[in-house]
Amino acid sequence: MFEQNDSMPKYHQLKEYLKELMLNGKITFGEQLPSENALASQFNLSRHTVRQALGDLENEGWIYREQGRGTFCAFRERKKGSIAVLTTYISDYIFPNIIKGIEEVLSAAGYTLILMNTNNNKEKEAQCIKSLIEKDISGLIVEPTKSARENVNSDYFVELEKRQVPYLMLHALYPELDPAYIIMDDEKGGYLATKYLLQIGHRRIAGIFKSDDLQGVKRQAGFMAAMDEYGLKSESLLLGNYETEQLFSYPYQFTCSVLNKTPRPTAIVCYNDQIAMQVLQAIRDKGLKVPEDISVVGYDDSNLATASEVKLTSIKHPKAEMGRQAARFIIDMVERRVEKPKLVYTPELVVRSSCRSI
Repeated sequence: MFEQNDSMPKYHQLKEYLKELMLNGKITFGEQLPSENALASQFNLSRHTVRQALGDLENEGWIYREQGRGTFCAFRERKKGSIAVLTTYISDYIFPNIIKGIEEVLSAAGYTLILMNTNNNKEKEAQCIKSLIEKDISGLIVEPTKSARENVNSDYFVELEKRQVPYLMLHALYPELDPAYIIMDDEKGGYLATKYLLQIGHRRIAGIFKSDDLQGVKRQAGFMAAMDEYGLKSESLLLGNYETEQLFSYPYQFTCSVLNKTPRPTAIVCYNDQIAMQVLQAIRDKGLKVPEDISVVGYDDSNLATASEVKLTSIKHPKAEMGRQAARFIIDMVERRVEKPKLVYTPELVVRSSCRSI
């Protein structure tokens, strides 16, 4: 309900309020509006004031009246074209929340969403972008595939630029393209996770990171920076690297391997919470407990962080907010309000019960 403002005529306030409801989709095309009497009672206005507001809306094409039936919404949301979202994955981990945030903003602004994923495969990335170019999209939000590897699909991004189709990169970027982007400061995130363990007394710390995505490379760089700050050199056998194809095997095997060492590590820093789940399983299978025997830190503060009996200390990821901001940026680019917006989120550590002081 609108708050009446003495500086503006009441009929105008009601008119603008009803327009807002239609623009926001709360009153949709063809939907019947309440009667004059109902509106007058709802907003404590005279019927004359209500009639004046509805008259203006009818004259401006927002509503239409049918004799003996009532008043109906004539506003039909104008679709402004399609904006594509191309991510490495869609249906699991943090991606549904990111995509939900994107969809909320695009839908409210009148854009159609086209959603595709690459499964972090360069060939599929090429196929997807080629297909999207042929669809004559208005804009593209893209999460680079295997971003730590050579950008073999640069020609497709150049083609987007030739066609003046704006694109924004999410989570990582190809610096040679100088794109618009939204990313996290992943190096700082890796540093914060490791520094926390160092501050609570840990010195023999293992790390496991993804090597074919820039996020993993940068998180490992942060890990190494924190270790160096304390004058520690992580033994090569305490540092594990895996690629996309090893996602469901390497983290578990690596954890089992380092737990067999003497002395074993007192803590493990994980590339993300998904990896931390495999690490926790390996620890359980060795008959050890978290955090009594070993501490674990994740990344992304996903639903997984609180889903198991061990509540995971993790680096916070903005998820839906990142999605909403990405959508706002691409709309601004499509509508030529900005050219190449750039945003870096500052990571925060969320401390739970998976770590202990030693």
